Amino acid sequence: MSLGSVDYAKIAAQKIKRVGDIKKPPRYLFYARNKKGKTDLVSTAPRVLILDPENGTKELDADQPVWPIEKWDDLNEVFKYTLTQDFKKKYDWIAPDGLTRISNMALRKVMSQQEERDLDRIPGQVQQKDYGKAGELIKGMLFNFHNLPCGVIYTAQERMEEIKAEQFDSEDEDMENAQIRFVPDLPKGIRSSVNAIVDCIGRLYVVKVTVKGEDKLQRRLWIAPTEAYDTGYRSDHELPNCLKNPTVPKLQTLLKTGKVTRNG
Repeated sequence: MSLGSVDYAKIAAQKIKRVGDIKKPPRYLFYARNKKGKTDLVSTAPRVLILDPENGTKELDADQPVWPIEKWDDLNEVFKYTLTQDFKKKYDWIAPDGLTRISNMALRKVMSQQEERDLDRIPGQVQQKDYGKAGELIKGMLFNFHNLPCGVIYTAQERMEEIKAEQFDSEDEDMENAQIRFVPDLPKGIRSSVNAIVDCIGRLYVVKVTVKGEDKLQRRLWIAPTEAYDTGYRSDHELPNCLKNPTVPKLQTLLKTGKVTRNG
């Protein structure tokens, strides 16, 4: 096959970059049970626009920018807005704060479309193929947000799943005593897609600590890879298992430098 007059060496020179020169905005996924502080953690990102499908931002600062998400089509409007200069001037982060609810919106969108096309279909009844089509909608959304020149933070609810011993190598000592695993409450296909694109998957939880003789609740973000949690990170440094009193700036600093600082 003839290469014609196309100078592929010139194209390659324009496309190929050194790893150290590639600047990619961060992508995070935080998950937890209800009322553990996911939205509070998200709000610590500087200049963040929170997408709220769960009406979970009522306790935030009154000046916090929030875009309520009531239906799937609202997300299309959000994405179109992210392409404007107004968004780029105002925001450094965008946070779909509730992927679990958003995935349910995608499923309802698919069901509604199918009911309009098939008059014999029983309204409100989910069919197996609906899950696949809803998953494709979510993956398209993830692709769109992943290409934005800003940071992206996803959150999800948590669920427990049972671990079957035959799923893992018997030489894995950590798995011999493990019976359950905590994971984001998302369909497996969507969960795999999110996990593949984020730089850190953290499980947020609360512990009781004693400070100067007084018991207090402390938030922690578990980030270390473990079979008990669906967690992990990309970093050149060996990091602690968890980040105490986490904020987005503190997490950014930890991933970049391997050090924990008070204010990030």
